[in-house]
Amino acid sequence: MSLTTHWIDNEWNFHKRILNFYHVFNNMSETIGQVIENYLLDWGIDKLLTVTVDNTSSNSVTIHI
Repeated sequence: MSLTTHWIDNEWNFHKRILNFYHVFNNMSETIGQVIENYLLDWGIDKLLTVTVDNTSSNSVTIHI
């Protein structure tokens, strides 16, 4: 799994960064959600506008966590 971020700063410059790569040992929604939450909080990100995921059914539960 990889976490990336995109944002526009106060001067309207577009930025994008790879925050982290992580090997998820199982595809359980709870595990994936916890990993995402932990890494976002480590980076000081506590507000999100959009989350983009693939089409697996476990993503619905992951996003709600």
